Amino acid sequence: MQLRPRHYVLFAIIVGIFVFNMIRHRRDTRPSVSTAPAPVVVAHPRLDTPAWAAFDHAASLRDAPASEFNPALADLKQLIPLDPNPSDGHLSDIKGCLTWLDFYRQGMAQTHTDPQMKARSSHHLDTCTQYHLDTTA
Repeated sequence: MQLRPRHYVLFAIIVGIFVFNMIRHRRDTRPSVSTAPAPVVVAHPRLDTPAWAAFDHAASLRDAPASEFNPALADLKQLIPLDPNPSDGHLSDIKGCLTWLDFYRQGMAQTHTDPQMKARSSHHLDTCTQYHLDTTA
């Protein structure tokens, strides 16, 4: 087969497109999305109430067997309605943290645990324990 001028033009176009895509790909280096959670800014002091103490205890047992965890969770659920409801949304914070604790336990009970979901729920539980604040709002 003999190459004609149109074959050379077609070959040059194909090589040009390849070079263009390589240059575009190297210039388009976007920073990867970090899996590290955003820092938490706490605007109010940490509350120390019996319900939060029960939450801290239940959160410390989050990886414990059900025989140890369930009594702590029952104590927490009994203390939440008895806890005062200040105007800063404290009661909704403890309920949100309880939701993250339930989510963590349900996720860890599954055999196909997603490490990203474990890290996310662990982060929320750690900030709930540290600041007594649900950081999802």
